[in-house]
Amino acid sequence: MYSLKKISVTLFCSSMLVACGTPPKREAPLSAEQLARMQLQPHVSVANRTSSASSPIAELPRSQHQPLKEVNQTGQVPRVTTMTDKTLDLSHVDLSDDTPIQLDFEQVALREIIEIIADALDISIVIDPTIANKVTIRTADDKPLKKKDLWPLLQLLLNDAGVTIEKRGGVYHLKKVASKLPNTIGITPKTLTRSDSPEVLQITPLRYISADSAKTVINPLIQPKGRVITLPTLNVIGIMTTPSRLARVNKLLSIIDADPFLHRGMRLFRLVNSKATDVQADLDKILKALYGKTQPTYQVIALERINAIVVIAPPNTGFNEVALWVDVLDEKAEDSGEQVFIYNVKNLEASKLASTLSSVFKLEDKKAAAERKKRERNKQKAPPKTKPTAPGGKLPVSAEIEVTIVADESTNSLLIRASPRDYLQLLETIYALDQVPKEVMVNMVIAEVSLTKDTQFGIDWRALFKNGTSSVGSNLSVPSGNFPAGVTPGNDSDVTQVGGLTGFSLNYLSGSLNALLNFVASKSDISILSRPSLLVRNNEEASINVGSNEPFLSGVNTSSYSNQQLSQDVQYKDTGITVKVTPRINDDGIINMKIFQELTLLGPTRTTQNLQSFDQRKIETYVVVRDGTAIVIGGLIQVNSNNDKNGIPVLQDLPLVGTLFSSTKNSEKRTELVLIIVPEIVNPEADNRPLVLEFMRRMQQVSQLLNREKILVEVPPLPSPTP
Repeated sequence: MYSLKKISVTLFCSSMLVACGTPPKREAPLSAEQLARMQLQPHVSVANRTSSASSPIAELPRSQHQPLKEVNQTGQVPRVTTMTDKTLDLSHVDLSDDTPIQLDFEQVALREIIEIIADALDISIVIDPTIANKVTIRTADDKPLKKKDLWPLLQLLLNDAGVTIEKRGGVYHLKKVASKLPNTIGITPKTLTRSDSPEVLQITPLRYISADSAKTVINPLIQPKGRVITLPTLNVIGIMTTPSRLARVNKLLSIIDADPFLHRGMRLFRLVNSKATDVQADLDKILKALYGKTQPTYQVIALERINAIVVIAPPNTGFNEVALWVDVLDEKAEDSGEQVFIYNVKNLEASKLASTLSSVFKLEDKKAAAERKKRERNKQKAPPKTKPTAPGGKLPVSAEIEVTIVADESTNSLLIRASPRDYLQLLETIYALDQVPKEVMVNMVIAEVSLTKDTQFGIDWRALFKNGTSSVGSNLSVPSGNFPAGVTPGNDSDVTQVGGLTGFSLNYLSGSLNALLNFVASKSDISILSRPSLLVRNNEEASINVGSNEPFLSGVNTSSYSNQQLSQDVQYKDTGITVKVTPRINDDGIINMKIFQELTLLGPTRTTQNLQSFDQRKIETYVVVRDGTAIVIGGLIQVNSNNDKNGIPVLQDLPLVGTLFSSTKNSEKRTELVLIIVPEIVNPEADNRPLVLEFMRRMQQVSQLLNREKILVEVPPLPSPTP
């Protein structure tokens, strides 16, 4: 019936062997068919590793027919319902047994394999003697079959061989169907033997693609003699062809049966304003217009339950373009109704921001609101019109949008009533205004210098002219950058002409701190009135006041009849030093500063009602300075005259001769108020430790210059710079 030199059978079963039919005699040799049938029980692993020595087919390399190692992404063979014919009764067979079954046959008669499978399934069969096909069947070592897979395998083999199965009573009859095509093509048996190559049947589980899809791709490669049979329930294909063609098929399968997410990605887009089905339909139209009507690259799936869409696209650049279109399609309609939006102000005062926005944008009253609602109803009836947009996809900000803005000071937020489209336009302006503001560290030294006859000013202006570029402040009538007529920078002889000015400020734009002040210590006295440092926000006013609140008599109420004093009016006035600074920083790092300085002291009591007078020295100026340079304001000179009378008591008060016993000394005290300001720009988001260290270093320099005054705060030694 068949010719085999050796058949090796491996049995993986602990059950007792059941003999079929009459036991053979011991002296009679057993055929391979009888031996296989006797040893194959329901849990079997059969391996056939040999073939006839004269067989023209050598054993194939394992790599040419080994199926893929995994069936699906979980790495497990999918559990399915056992495939049985409607006429097959396997109720007596335990199909839940998962004992692995290995099949490895090389050019073995088909009827032999049928008998082995029938014994494993415990069914009775009658085989047509005309069934003489020979097949080669192998299962992968890492993907063995189970008992429930034997019946589908038997169907596969019978269909391929053209054999029908029919149940008559309790016996299954297998009969060969006459083929309509000739079995062989050739002139002589000799040429036929040379032209016909043995066929190989390979069972391949698929991981990612379906069996029908794989069959469509493989069929052209194995024609005209090969065949592909599919088992859709198990997602398995059987390939019957020559070994050389099977090798090409396996290479193709390794390419097409790959992870679909290797070259494609999936992303979920949740929608806010639109329906998932509407966005899916519009997005499909856009993608087909861009990539063709039959484009398979992009797939859009609508998830109505969660109102989202799933997009499958190339993972690298595909989602970037899809995300842009999803944002456009998910925008609210232009004619949508009003809503209330809340914007939490981050850096500004909500009331000031609301006032600014209200001045720019149009606020509607009741009449305007009624007219707008009427226009909205007309828009809904009329077809929509396309409006141009600004480059880059941003909407142009229009001052004609109709909004209502209310500031909530308790939460520092804005309540905005507007349509979504108007609100988006308004946000462009809000974001531009609500920026993190810069700050300015204002370091000041306020000193009072006592002048003598040899010292006209408390500042040596010659040192300023020699060591840097100077300009006169705005409180003088001379142009900025020039000096009074006849004064030349660097010429010592011209400095005396500056002394003719009574009260001016000088903006020192460059030079070292040591050149700013050259106090004449040997000929004048210096008194440091204040040395403050203020950190002020851009475009905000910072002020400092050092002094006291003094009461003074502002008026006396008398009776019109008796001329008697009825009451006195007493008020309080701030005395001492007051400095106000308002910095404004531009984009080039230039600081525009408004500076106000005032020194108020109690003056002598005047008039018969003893009303109090006050002495004031005040200056206000606008300067422009770069970051880190100094401003010097001086020239506020005050002259106090005193008459001191000394003499012999009683005698100095005698009329006419009293002057002989007394002496009178007229003294004059001149003082100058000097203000030095060094502004420095501070970035709140940066590390400001270097600024603190620099501030300490400058305080040390001031302490050295003003050695008559000691800094109350001990300055720690500066750390060495880190590499």
